[in-house]
Amino acid sequence: MALRVVPAVDAVLERVLDDTYPLWHAGLSREHYAKFWAAHIRTPWGAAHLDRVALVDGPHVVSSAKCYDLSLRLDGRIRRVLGIGAVFTPPAHRGRGRARELITRLLERAVTDGQEFAMLFSEIAPAFYERLDFVPVPTLEWTIEVDQKRGGAPAMLVRSGDDRDIPSIVEMSATRAAGARLALDRSEDFVRFGISRKRLLSGLSPLGTRETEFLVVEEGHQAVAYLVCTAQDGRWMIEEAGDRDPAGARLGAMLQVMLARLPSERLPEIRGWWPQSLVPPQIKVAASVSTQGVLMIRPLKDRVLPLPPLAAEEVVFWHGDYF
Repeated sequence: MALRVVPAVDAVLERVLDDTYPLWHAGLSREHYAKFWAAHIRTPWGAAHLDRVALVDGPHVVSSAKCYDLSLRLDGRIRRVLGIGAVFTPPAHRGRGRARELITRLLERAVTDGQEFAMLFSEIAPAFYERLDFVPVPTLEWTIEVDQKRGGAPAMLVRSGDDRDIPSIVEMSATRAAGARLALDRSEDFVRFGISRKRLLSGLSPLGTRETEFLVVEEGHQAVAYLVCTAQDGRWMIEEAGDRDPAGARLGAMLQVMLARLPSERLPEIRGWWPQSLVPPQIKVAASVSTQGVLMIRPLKDRVLPLPPLAAEEVVFWHGDYF
């Protein structure tokens, strides 16, 4: 029977979730793993830009993936990009080129749909995707240390962020992206999607295992700095952040305020996929390593790779943008 690519819905979706749950459950129960996916595609951005597909051979799901319709700023131009995530082939169907077949068909469909590039994160050796003409994009994860201000936290009002702050966040993101060769073009709905996804993961996790904070600094009734941070097992991950101040001084002060709330506790390890152009004066980079998931990109129609090769300092890609 001929292989077909079909939407992952109903019984096919349940099969895909069963197959992928052991690898990507992130500490959720199987029930909450399904709820987490369902919530993704109920958001305004997810409903319009995200779906899940499966390669089927008769009644058998032989490979599956998530597809994202992304907007990318590359060398000063906005491009439509196919984001491919969660590529998975069940063990019984491996070794037969099923994942390669699914990706090839998705790339062909993307050309027809007018997308110009494809991107994915490789959690395996990149060589598999390099054979499909993908090339790595250098991304770094920093471990940072914050200079804790003596005499208490800075005199700065930090509040929880909400929907009124989203336009300011988009503006801050666009300003930071304008100085990079490669960065996602982040709309208001995309920013809401990213924050909602982290909050949902925390809310569906077992009580007390994961926490998400969305914080802003406000001046003149407008957000001028923000961060989204997840905390788990004594570690903080800065999912995304921004500051109208190019030096990031308000952002650094926000971290000082957050740490001042924990005077009697062990200080957390703080990590982030920081843009190298954003180093607040209050922080020091204690370690810098390549991200565990390798971001990869390839052109679709024109077959011309971005040249000259990208350098890490030319890329703005937050951990919260991971797909």
